[in-house]
Amino acid sequence: MNDLPSSSTQKKSPSIVYTLLENKAITIAIVCISAFILRFVMDSPFPKGMTNSVGSALEFASIVSASVIAVLIYFKDAVNQQIVKRLLKREHITVFGLGEFNSALLSNEMAVNNNAYVIFEKSKQNDKLDLFRKFGMGVVEGDVFSDEKLEILNFDTMQSGVISLGNDRSNVELATLIIQLYKERVKKEIAEDKCIRPLKLVVHIINQDLNALFHQNFINPNNVENETLQLDIQTFSFYEEAAEAFFEGNFVDGEGREIIDSNDDYHIVVAGDGELALNIIYLTAKLAHLPNENKLTIHLVDVQASAFKEKVIKRYPGILNVLALEAVNCDCHTLSYFENDALWFKDNLTHVVVCYDDEGRNLSIAADLFNKTYLEKAVDETLKTRISFASFNNYNMSKIIDADKGSFKQFFTFADVKNICTRENVLDEQHELIAKLVNHQYAEEYLPTAQYNLSDLSTLDEINRKWYNTLKLSDKLSNKSQSLHIDMKLKALGFLKIKSDKTANDLLTLNLDLFHGALKSDRELLGLSNEFIQAYSLELPKLWQEGGEPINISYFPHEYSCMLEKLIRAEHNRWNAFHYLNGWKYNETKSKAKKQHDCLKPLSEFVKPEHKLTVIYDLYATLYIPNYLANAGYEIQLIK
Repeated sequence: MNDLPSSSTQKKSPSIVYTLLENKAITIAIVCISAFILRFVMDSPFPKGMTNSVGSALEFASIVSASVIAVLIYFKDAVNQQIVKRLLKREHITVFGLGEFNSALLSNEMAVNNNAYVIFEKSKQNDKLDLFRKFGMGVVEGDVFSDEKLEILNFDTMQSGVISLGNDRSNVELATLIIQLYKERVKKEIAEDKCIRPLKLVVHIINQDLNALFHQNFINPNNVENETLQLDIQTFSFYEEAAEAFFEGNFVDGEGREIIDSNDDYHIVVAGDGELALNIIYLTAKLAHLPNENKLTIHLVDVQASAFKEKVIKRYPGILNVLALEAVNCDCHTLSYFENDALWFKDNLTHVVVCYDDEGRNLSIAADLFNKTYLEKAVDETLKTRISFASFNNYNMSKIIDADKGSFKQFFTFADVKNICTRENVLDEQHELIAKLVNHQYAEEYLPTAQYNLSDLSTLDEINRKWYNTLKLSDKLSNKSQSLHIDMKLKALGFLKIKSDKTANDLLTLNLDLFHGALKSDRELLGLSNEFIQAYSLELPKLWQEGGEPINISYFPHEYSCMLEKLIRAEHNRWNAFHYLNGWKYNETKSKAKKQHDCLKPLSEFVKPEHKLTVIYDLYATLYIPNYLANAGYEIQLIK
């Protein structure tokens, strides 16, 4: 991260000590001159001679200035300790590690004048420490793995902790230590009948295999103790967040409705071979579930594309059940790379995503694509394919391309570190809120006007308690995946969501009227009134009641001729894709421990009543969209 807030956006130093040290040269000069004059005057009328008096004054001045700087440094540390103590007593966020991503997060927080952060950093030579310290953030220097350092953590006031020490292993190790410390504190608080504050940790893990292992073995142990803990452990990957940010402004099927309103196959080109490319592919596979089941092919373009394809399949074992992968072995240093018309001008090619982990390489390929491949169509303004390339630090060339759409139409940048590492993205507050609501309503009775007063502590506690049940982690991740697919469902109906400052009640009324107005004819055709669905949802408890009453299947889709049933199918396909991508397989006997599920097949193959009844979950995923969005502060509007 190269860009830090300018001096005009920085808060004033928290004390005169920091001001003096910040202007060390001026401080030394003033002290030296003052000490020199003082000693020189004291020596007058120069009994030892003028030369000796000057030398003595200079020596005295140097000793005094050095002493003053030493005293200031001592008091600077004392001031910082006081800042840390003060911050720990009020609501704050703790940041572990001051690398590129956490530095970007803190820089963004400085821009909005938020200094409620305590920073743990091992390297005292980190040149960003003083910048954040002068802004009023607390800094704890030294080895964070020391018991003494972690003992100062105040879980009662810590809103969340962000761990990004520079490598996955250290991040996981520190997270487990903090979780253990939290558990010990919770035991004491339970014994003293005190309220327990949830622990929220955001752990930066790039390797998704390690991520899965971390959840399975450290976060999600199968023991009763976790039922009483409110652990909210998220794993954060810059590359995953960059992929999510990319698709917040882009649909997998392109800008228009040509694909989504048809049965046509479509294509995406991914040029890359690293973590960002893997995450772009992963998220594409989770989102690419359209009402008409359009087939997507991702074309992997690289000099070692075949090897990268095998890497993709190893990372996401069931991906070929979700979409098609085609390897195009081609060297970007050759002209033939850019003259492959069969690739670059393929019908229904919606995106070309250049996403190597090397931003210089991305810019070079994007520039050559513009000049050697798409220049004619760009000039004629007939280019429909969107060409995006990753630029992590948004250099001037990238800014010019984004700003000059007259010359660079359909060329865009994404993955700027400063834009990705915001509080909203790192803490994932918005998607988490919607995912919590999805999780809370899962398998419950259908309530068509369900709305939650999130300012009511008892309501919030009820929602959080179900969410913090760590024994259902896989469900939580699936809930988040469902929340990411909402935009696609809205597009299918001709809608989009926008942030609004209207009240939740007003938003619910507006959203329900517009959304269900679009589905009115479908629901009447299928007989899916609110009363019918509510009565049907009362069958759900029979799914987990052994030896109970037989399940009554009063609705199950068959023809998929209307949009509502197509969205039901798309949601089930999305659910299937999420599980396939995360290593699940079909088995007649369900076992979360073995990653086996009896519903992991197309809806058209469902025969047993207990399988058919689960279509209610897919129905909820569409019908509750107005409710989820209203609670999250979004208004549904028509796409103009």
